[in-house]
Amino acid sequence: MFSTKLLTPSGPDGSHGTASLFAAVSAVAERSFFAVTEPCDDGRFKALAEAASGWLMASVQFEEGPVTGYVSCTLPDALALALFDALTGRGPADPAPASYEIADLIGEFSNMVCGAWLSRVGSGEVLVLSRPIVGPATPPARSDGRRLLMTVNDLPLAIDHSLRWLPTTGV
Repeated sequence: MFSTKLLTPSGPDGSHGTASLFAAVSAVAERSFFAVTEPCDDGRFKALAEAASGWLMASVQFEEGPVTGYVSCTLPDALALALFDALTGRGPADPAPASYEIADLIGEFSNMVCGAWLSRVGSGEVLVLSRPIVGPATPPARSDGRRLLMTVNDLPLAIDHSLRWLPTTGV
């Protein structure tokens, strides 16, 4: 569970501003993974994505009462491994981590990003976060307003997100 009081509803497309999401990702990456983040435009993201091989996506959903949404992080295997190494202290000569360890780490990264994002939106309301779902992915396409494109240590990261208020029925 995560506690937050959501201050304003999202736009009609379910987005809730990429500025607060960028700040959340940056805080998680910098504080927990000692990583540098930068915004990224479609052109640079495409070039970085074409150079990357193997992609993962980790998604976290949340819901409570009329509030529902998700955060999905899509990143190349190289970034997943770099984040793993930064968090665990694994050195270049150490054995490669098992795929389930990478999946667990990327799931936790998406969970941390979701929580940090919701913290920036407000405080007080309890939201239930789902267990992260992690799996293979394809390189993400262009930004559509609900996709934040950025780099973490000069590697591409795409964050899809939604925050919605469902209609309530009066009794």
